[in-house]
Amino acid sequence: NSLIADGCIIEGQVEKSIIFRGVNIGKGAKVSNSIIMQDSVIQVGCELDHVVLDKEVIVRESSRLIGDFSHPMIIAKGEVV
Repeated sequence: NSLIADGCIIEGQVEKSIIFRGVNIGKGAKVSNSIIMQDSVIQVGCELDHVVLDKEVIVRESSRLIGDFSHPMIIAKGEVV
């Protein structure tokens, strides 16, 4: 139940999410109920749920970003989390 654009490298798990072009999701990472905009990098072992990442965001290894259905976590363009 996801929409994934061309040019993505998905080595982890994606569920109920929208993934834009050029996104890299590392091994063991889990992305669910989220929107990941272009050229973002989610490194190894991360967990994202109810998150909106703007362009060129880097989520560092083993990070855990959890939002809520009514209040998703929003990360601005170019941030390193």
